[in-house]
Amino acid sequence: MRGVMLVFGGLFRFFGRLIFTPILLGWMIGAVVFGAMIGVLVATPFVFAFFDQPPGESAWQWLVFGPFIFVGSVFGFQYWRMASGADAFFGLSGDSHGSARFANRKELKKLQGEDGLLIGRNPHTGRLLRYNGPAHLITLAPTRAGKGVGTVIPNLLAAERSVLVIDPKGENARIAGEARRRFGTVHVLDPFEVSGMPSAAYNPLDRLAPDSLDLGEDAASLTEALVMDPPGQVTEAHWNEEAKAILGGLIMFCVCHEDRNRRTLATVREYLTLPPEKLRALLELMQDSDAAGGLIARAANRFLGKADREAASVLSNAQRHTHFLDSPRIAKVTSRSDFHFSDLRHRITSVFLVLPPNRMDAYSRWLRLLVSQALQDIARDAEVSATPARPTQAPGASPALSEAPTAPMSATGRLKASNPTLGPALFLLDEFAALGRLEAVERAMGLMAGYGLQLWPILQDMSQLRDLYGERAGTFIANAGVQQVFGVNDFETAKWLSQMIGQETTGFQTDSYKPGDNPSFSNNLTGRDLLTPDEIMQLRPENQLLRVQGQATAVAQKLRYYTDPEFKGLFVPQDQ
Repeated sequence: MRGVMLVFGGLFRFFGRLIFTPILLGWMIGAVVFGAMIGVLVATPFVFAFFDQPPGESAWQWLVFGPFIFVGSVFGFQYWRMASGADAFFGLSGDSHGSARFANRKELKKLQGEDGLLIGRNPHTGRLLRYNGPAHLITLAPTRAGKGVGTVIPNLLAAERSVLVIDPKGENARIAGEARRRFGTVHVLDPFEVSGMPSAAYNPLDRLAPDSLDLGEDAASLTEALVMDPPGQVTEAHWNEEAKAILGGLIMFCVCHEDRNRRTLATVREYLTLPPEKLRALLELMQDSDAAGGLIARAANRFLGKADREAASVLSNAQRHTHFLDSPRIAKVTSRSDFHFSDLRHRITSVFLVLPPNRMDAYSRWLRLLVSQALQDIARDAEVSATPARPTQAPGASPALSEAPTAPMSATGRLKASNPTLGPALFLLDEFAALGRLEAVERAMGLMAGYGLQLWPILQDMSQLRDLYGERAGTFIANAGVQQVFGVNDFETAKWLSQMIGQETTGFQTDSYKPGDNPSFSNNLTGRDLLTPDEIMQLRPENQLLRVQGQATAVAQKLRYYTDPEFKGLFVPQDQ
C-alpha cells in the first residue's frame, strides 16, 4: 500500500510541475517584459534631452536605453520570484543551513476562519485569527503583558462552547459573565466573594458511590490533588505517599459509612484532627469494615502497622495537606454540588474558579482539586458514553447484560462529546503554575484531546513549566497545536523560543584585497536564528509570536477586547 501511495504521490508531483511550470514561466516572461517597458519609459526623457532624433533611430540611443531596460528586467524578474514562490516550487530556496521563515500573507489568511478559538489578529488584513484544530494550546507571557485582555476574555466572549476558567481576581466573571449566560448556564465558585456574585458550590465526594467498583480509584484521584509533591524534593515522596494512603482510606470510610449530608471533605478533615484516642477508635472501626472491597480495612491496617514516630509523621503530613479545609469559606463551597463537571460535555456550561492571588499559596489545593475532578468527570463520562450498546436485559438475565448507552464516535474512532454540536470543552488555566505538579493535567495533555476536551495552560515563562514538570515539560509543548508567546523579558524563555523557531539560510559577501592584485569577492551561505533572543525580547508590545502546528512562525497582533470593535457591546465595562 505504501508503495502505491508513493507512486501516486510521484505522479501527482510530476503532473503538477507539468501543468504549473508553463504558467510560472509565462508569468516570468510577462514580469520581465513589463519591467523592461518601465525601463524604457524611465529612459525616454533622457533620450529626448541628449538626442534630437526620435527614440530608436540612432544606435547611440540604445546605449542609454540598454541599462534602463536591463535594470527594469531584473526588477521584474525579482518581483516574479518573490510573488510566485518559484524558488520553493523548483526547489531552489537555499535552505542548506536552515529553512525557518515567517508565515506569509497567504498562510495567515488560512487562520482567518469563522470558527475556532481566538489567537490574535492578522497585521496585514486586520482580521481575527482563529485555531479550529483539536489540539491543546499554550500561552507564555509575563504578568501584566495582556494575557487576560488578549487571550482569556476574548475567548470567553466569543467561544460558543463549554468553558472552565481559572479566574484569580474574579474579573473574568464580572466582565464576561453576562456574555457566557447568552450561551448557557454559568457557575461561579468564589469562596472569598471577590467577584461580587453569589458563589456556587461543588462537593468532590458527591460523585463517589459506596457500591462503585471505582471507589478506590476515585478516592486516589482526590488524594493526588490534595497532596502536593514539591518538585525536586525526593525526601518528601515517602511521607506524601503514606499521607495519600491514609487520606484515601478516610475518604472511602466517609463515603461508605456517613449519612449523605456528612459526606464532605470537611468530615474527612474532622477525622484527621480527632484526639489520639478517638482517632485510634476510628481506625479500629475502619479495620472492621468490609466496604469498598476491603480497601478501607487495608488503609487502616497499613497505618496502624507503623511505628509510633512514623505514624505521627504521616498523620502530621496528611493534616498539613488538608489544613485549608479548616476555612469556613472552603467548607461552605464544598458542602454540596450545584452542578456536575460532566455537564460540560452535554450542554454549554461555564465554570469560573475564583481564588484571589494573595490566597493562592494557602488554598491552591482547592483549585487543584476542582481541576482534577473536572478532568476525571469528563473522562469518565466519555468512557460511559463510549460503552458499546448491549441487548436489553431479559427477565431473569444477568445484570451484566443490562442496556448501556451507545457510543458516540468520530470518523477516526475518537470519542466525541455527547452533543456533537458543542465542540470540545475549553479549560482556560490561567495562573497554571499555582496548581503545582498535577498528574491529571499532564495525562490530559497527552491523552485526552479525543475526549472532547481542550486545555489551554497560561504561564509566565518557560522556567515555570520546567520547575513543575522537569523533563516532562516537553509533553505540554509537543501536544500544543498553538504556542502563543508575547511580552518575553527573560533570557531563558527567549533563548528556548529562538531555538524552537529555528534558523534561516542567509547569504553574505566577503571581499579581499591585496596590494598589487585586483579585489576578489565571494558569496557565502550561513545559518542565522530567524529571531535571536534579544530580538524576541524587543518585540513591540502590541505584537505576539504564534507557532501553529505545521505552519511557519507568525508575527501577529494581540487582541484588546475593550478597544477591538468585534467585542463591542459583548462585555460589562470595567475600570481599566
